[in-house]
Amino acid sequence: MKIIVSIVFILAGLFAPVYATGATGATGATGAENRILPLAGAYNVRDLGGYPAADGKQVAWGLVYRSGDLHSLTDADKKLLEARNIQTIVDFRMPEEVAKAPHARLATVARTVALPIEYGNVLNLENAKTHTPEMMMMELNRSLATDAHEQYRAFFRLLAEPANTPLLFNCSCGKDRAGFAAALFLASLGVDRETILEDFMLSADGVKEKYAAVVAAKPGVAPLLTVKREYLEAAFEVIDTRYGGMDRYLREILGVDVVRMRSLYTVSPTVSTDEARR
Repeated sequence: MKIIVSIVFILAGLFAPVYATGATGATGATGAENRILPLAGAYNVRDLGGYPAADGKQVAWGLVYRSGDLHSLTDADKKLLEARNIQTIVDFRMPEEVAKAPHARLATVARTVALPIEYGNVLNLENAKTHTPEMMMMELNRSLATDAHEQYRAFFRLLAEPANTPLLFNCSCGKDRAGFAAALFLASLGVDRETILEDFMLSADGVKEKYAAVVAAKPGVAPLLTVKREYLEAAFEVIDTRYGGMDRYLREILGVDVVRMRSLYTVSPTVSTDEARR
């Protein structure tokens, strides 16, 4: 598929990394404080554990994280992530994005797997003349559901091997390509759709500071640099109408072994992650 320069790629992926400050924990649907990791040099980094899952269980803490790029990690940030024993990083960015903002090195990481997803022609400059920013973002999320099967299949193959965890996956700002990956991961564990959407919406605060200066200068691009429920709902609609629902999409299109995923990543609410892994 031909790479076409997109508005989001220009405005988001190619910005010089900016230090994050004041990251705080999230409450509410997360079920616990400190879901969001308080990193000074990265945005939108959080643990996907704690959500109610299938069979009365919950998603295990400390095994899967989502984030934006890790280019500007401070020494304290590195120590925090290394203390969580991150073994694998899955990077959904294009090579051009990685070249602009390569990840900082973490001593615990044994492997970094590149699964680049390009935006294709969804957000090209020509479409900007006829589509609202919201329409473009909805179409982007539809394209993730229809055009990135290979990458998300590979993502689940990595998740199926316990040796790859704890695992962190990212894109440029952790809201679109990584956001859809998080939605699929949680769905495979039986997390309900409303909770998945609530996790998706945490990225609105997660990237707000990163793009504050850009939005202040060009308010019209704000919908491209945030998340809205209807963005992910557009992907869900495609999954439901074209593929027969999330269960069929996961099993038949992405080849996910849902039973294995739940055995690896869900635990009794009274069982700690360390106990579950023993």
